[in-house]
Amino acid sequence: MTISEFSNRRDLFNRLEKAAKGKANKPLTVILPDGQGEWEVYPKSIRKSARGGLFVAGNYNRRNALFIVGDAGLKVMERYAGRKIARIPDAIIKKCRLTRNIMRQLREDFPHCAPTGRQNGNLSIAFGDVLGMAGKAQMLAFSGTADLIFSRQCVHQLSRLELDPEDALDAVTWSVFQEGYDGGYAAEACQVTTPEDLEKMLDAGFTRFSVEPANPCLFSLREESKRNLLERMFQLPWIELRDKFELMFNRYINRRIDLPEPEKAAWPGDETERDPLVIIPSEKEVLAAMGIYAETICQVTAMEQVLVRRKCRSKVTLEVSFSRAGGNLTPFEHFFVINELFRRDVHPDYFAPGEITLEHQLVAWLNKGYGLTGEAGQVLDTIHEEFPLTMHGIYPDISYRTALHCIVQKKPDLFRKIWETSRNRFQDVGGESLTSLKIHHIPSVKDYSDHNLAEILETPNTDDFLKVSLLVVMTDRDETGNRYLRQKLMAFLQAHEMLYTEALLETYRLWTGEGREEE
Repeated sequence: MTISEFSNRRDLFNRLEKAAKGKANKPLTVILPDGQGEWEVYPKSIRKSARGGLFVAGNYNRRNALFIVGDAGLKVMERYAGRKIARIPDAIIKKCRLTRNIMRQLREDFPHCAPTGRQNGNLSIAFGDVLGMAGKAQMLAFSGTADLIFSRQCVHQLSRLELDPEDALDAVTWSVFQEGYDGGYAAEACQVTTPEDLEKMLDAGFTRFSVEPANPCLFSLREESKRNLLERMFQLPWIELRDKFELMFNRYINRRIDLPEPEKAAWPGDETERDPLVIIPSEKEVLAAMGIYAETICQVTAMEQVLVRRKCRSKVTLEVSFSRAGGNLTPFEHFFVINELFRRDVHPDYFAPGEITLEHQLVAWLNKGYGLTGEAGQVLDTIHEEFPLTMHGIYPDISYRTALHCIVQKKPDLFRKIWETSRNRFQDVGGESLTSLKIHHIPSVKDYSDHNLAEILETPNTDDFLKVSLLVVMTDRDETGNRYLRQKLMAFLQAHEMLYTEALLETYRLWTGEGREEE
C-alpha cells in the first residue's frame, strides 16, 4: 500500500490510522511531496504525544528510526535529537536514530512502552530472546493469553556477550512501540546470583528478577553421610542467618506437616483417590536441607534488602528459582526454604522448585502469598481450579536456532561460516561446560550440500551444541575489534525481519492455547 498526494498532516494521519486497522503491520510507503523521497511507516505504531506531535516507527533509507511529525517550534522536537528529513504541508518530519537516550524518552513519554513489575492475572509467561528481535512474534502469538514477560535475559550471558542490559530492554521497547502494543509487560532478569547483579539489572529498567543459587553443585549434599552433614553444619553462615543450629534443626525434626487434602489429583484426567498428604522429614533430610539451602536463604535475603533499601520492593517481582540447579526440590525442601524466608520477613513473589508436582502445589497453597514457576507447558497442564495458584511459565529461547533456519535459506555461505566457526570453538569451550558432547557428535557442513543444508539443524545434539558454542562465537572479534559474525547475523535479521518473524510464529503458535487444543 502506498500513500501519496496528501493535503496536510491531518490527512496523512487519517490515512495512516485507516491502514492501522488492518491485521498486518507491514510497512507502507509514503511518497513525500516535492521529490523528497519515500518514507516507510509501520501504521500500528502511530502515537499522539501529550507534548505534541505524531510519533511513528518506520524506515528511511533502509534504516529503522523513530519519526516525529509536527510543528518545527514544538518543544518535543528539541527533546528528541535528530534531523529533519522532509517538509510536508503544515509540518516537518524529523528522523531520530534509535539511541539509548531516545529509548529512555520513549518509555517516559509513552508509559505502556516501559515494563511494569506487577501483573494483572494469575498466569504469566516469559520468553528468552538473546538476539533481541523476537518481541514482535511473541506479541502476535501470545497477546491476550496471559501477562507477558519479554526479554528474559540471563545476567551472565549478557556479560559474556558484552551487551549492556539496557540495550536488551531497548529492543523490547522498540518492538512494543512499533507494534502499537499496549497490553503491558514485564522485563525479566534471570540467573541473578549477587546483589550487584540485581542492582545492575534494576538500574537498566528490568522489573522481574529470578534469583538463582550461586552453587552449581547444589544437590550433591543429599548423598553425603549423616556424619559429613553434621560436619558441614560448622561451615554454615550462622551469623548471617541470625540463627543457631539447634534452633533451626529443632524447628523441623519430627515435625508433621499436614498438606491440604485434595479430593482428586491436580492432573487433568487423573481420578485417583489419594491418602492425606503428610510430610515428616527424617533427621538426614533436615540436615541436608540446612546444608543445601542455608547460603541461598542468605542470598535471597540480601536481594530483598536491596529492593527495600531502594524503596522499590512493591514495584518489582522477586522469584527464587532452582530451575537450573540440576535437580528438583523435594516437597519438604520447598517447605523449608519458604518457611525460613518467611521467618526472615522475606516474601518472594514466585518460587521455582524444578518440576512442579501436586505436593509442590499443596505446599504453596498451604503457605499462600506466592506463585509457582515452571516450564510453560507443564504450568499450563497443572493449573487446577481446586488450588487457584498464581503460575508463571517459561518458554525456551529459540532465537539462535530460528535465526540459523532463516540464514540457511537465504545465505548458505554465511550459515556455513557460523556453523564451522561454532564447531571449531566448541573444541575449546566444550570441556569447560557441563555438556557431555564431544566434537565427533557434531556433523560438519562439509558433508551437506546447499540443497540439504537445513537438515544439519535437525540432527541430534544441535540445541546443546548451540547453547555451548554459539554464545562464544557471538563474542569473537576480528583484528579490528569488531564482533564480525554477530554483526553479520544481526544485519541479516534486520534485512529479513518478516522472514524471521514468520519463522518464530510457526514455532510459537504451537504453544498458544489454540495450538495446544489442536494437539
